[in-house]
Amino acid sequence: MHEMGICLELFASLRDVMKENGITALSSVTLTLGKASMVVPRYMKDCWEIARDGTEFASTELKIVETPAHGRCLDCGFVFDIEKFDRKCPKCGAVDSFVPLDGKECEITEIEAA
Repeated sequence: MHEMGICLELFASLRDVMKENGITALSSVTLTLGKASMVVPRYMKDCWEIARDGTEFASTELKIVETPAHGRCLDCGFVFDIEKFDRKCPKCGAVDSFVPLDGKECEITEIEAA
């Protein structure tokens, strides 16, 4: 479960941001996860709950925003939502024949100081 490692890296980044800005506590952190990021939102939330216990983030809420993943079909060039069409190009029917264009993000997009 790589989500725990991601949580620990997030904590390190958040500590840096807090130090740079003189912030002592955060009420929430918003994490944007692309559908192709390979991060499972439910696992991320579970890991966050476990990892924050006993830290300065013990009362910090994790909010997750998911973004779609789009791919360009290698056969016909059509751009489509990979998840919505179950990895199958809706124009030509090619399966698993695409280049991902977006949806790989795993980034902090907002923090709210307490």
